[in-house]
Amino acid sequence: MSINKKTAEEKKSYLFKFINYDVPNYWMGTPWSFNGTSREPQKSTIACGYFVTNTLTDFGFDINRTYLAQQASSVMIKKLCKNIKYFSSREDLEKYILSENKNQVYIVGLDFHTGFITRDNKDTYFIHSNYIKNKGVVKELTQASQALNASKTFMIGTLNY
Repeated sequence: MSINKKTAEEKKSYLFKFINYDVPNYWMGTPWSFNGTSREPQKSTIACGYFVTNTLTDFGFDINRTYLAQQASSVMIKKLCKNIKYFSSREDLEKYILSENKNQVYIVGLDFHTGFITRDNKDTYFIHSNYIKNKGVVKELTQASQALNASKTFMIGTLNY
């Protein structure tokens, strides 16, 4: 069955599983590069914005992935998300996510970075192409993320599926 023929609840569940489980398993370890645009894991490098837009187009989102990947994360979030919030502390960001429904997919914009945040029961994860030491694609607990902890500003929106 096409994703477009699924109910909103089925799409939400499928999107959560895709972003939270499939994407990290598929892309894990693909190296980061500021100019990385890879469409295939392990074949080249991937920048954070392209990681987000490539995985969304793979899921079936009809978006201009190249344009959005090259914009500030705020442009991507305003185009793709609802319930957009701004925070100036990581602790407030964490409190907000934990106050929302579980099994959600968010896009987060940091000072100079972007990626997905997922909430799986009480655990929250940051799934992104990590620029720190060119580590590349990782799924890490938000509380342990150096990239999240290094940011002073946070813009987050619930992905509109």
